[in-house]
Amino acid sequence: MRKIALALLASFAFAHGAFAADAVPAGANAAAVRELLDAMNYRTMWQASIDQMAKALPGMIREQTAAALNADSAITDAQRKERLQQMEAELPKMADVLRGVLGDPGLVAEMETEMIALYSRHFTADELKQIAAYYRTPVGAKSMQVMPQLMAESMAISQRLTTPRIRKAMEQFRKDKE
Repeated sequence: MRKIALALLASFAFAHGAFAADAVPAGANAAAVRELLDAMNYRTMWQASIDQMAKALPGMIREQTAAALNADSAITDAQRKERLQQMEAELPKMADVLRGVLGDPGLVAEMETEMIALYSRHFTADELKQIAAYYRTPVGAKSMQVMPQLMAESMAISQRLTTPRIRKAMEQFRKDKE
C-alpha cells in the first residue's frame, strides 16, 4: 500500500518536473519564466492540482490495491479481504500525509526554481513572453483554470485504459514464468 502511494507521489512529482536537475538560469530567460509562471497563476494551479489529486487519490489507491491483491494467487480470499479492509482504514491518513507533503510551501518554491530551468531549456525569453501573453487572454486564463481537472480526468482515462492491459500482460508473464 505504501509502495503504491509513494509510486503515485513520485509519478505526480515527475509529471510536474520535480526531478529537473539543471541549474537555474539567470537573466532574461529567468525573468521571462517568472513572468510566465505569474501569468499561469502557478501557485494557484499547483494547489488546484493537489486538490484534484487528493480527490482522485483514494480511488486510485483502492483500484491499484484491489488489482494487486486480486492478481496475487498466493493469498486467500480472507487475506485479500483483510488487506482491503486495512487499506481502507489507512487510506484517510495516507491521503493526509500526501496532501501535507505536496502542500508544503517550500516544495512549491523549489518547484518554481526547477520550472525556471525547465522552461528556459525549451523556450527563448521572447517565446516565454508570448506564452505569458496568451495566458493573460480570456481563453488562456480559462485553459489554466480547467487544466487541473483535465489532468485529473486524463489520468483516470489513462488508468482505465492501461490497467486491464497491464494486468493481462502481468498474468501472461506469470504464466510464462511457471
